Amino acid sequence: MFRRRLQPQSDFALASIADMVFLLLIYFMLTATFVNQAGVRVELPQGSSKQPSPAPHSITITEKGDWYWDNQRISKKDLEGYVRAALSHASKDPNSRLITLRTDRTVTMEEVAYAISLIAEYRGSVVIATRRP
Repeated sequence: MFRRRLQPQSDFALASIADMVFLLLIYFMLTATFVNQAGVRVELPQGSSKQPSPAPHSITITEKGDWYWDNQRISKKDLEGYVRAALSHASKDPNSRLITLRTDRTVTMEEVAYAISLIAEYRGSVVIATRRP
């Protein structure tokens, strides 16, 4: 005769939300602590920079004098062609004109100056990679 009205359930299960938040927190903590380094191993000089700058290309000079463009081994004389190609196709955005210079700490200043002068010649900017003390 009289029908009972169904009331919506007023309590909310917070346990599943807490689990999801905890899992997301762990995921972001694990993924945010790793910085992707280029594949060529060099012992970087010490620096005080807190955060690496994003650069679309990198030049690496090893202690043996090997030159790499974006982890691809090249000769020193071919470097100008790579720099010219990268910077001639770069947009007006300053970040697209950045090139990271990764050198072993034993590399002479002459080699570093050569790379920096090539980048400057084509109106690029240099970011020198360092390691934390």
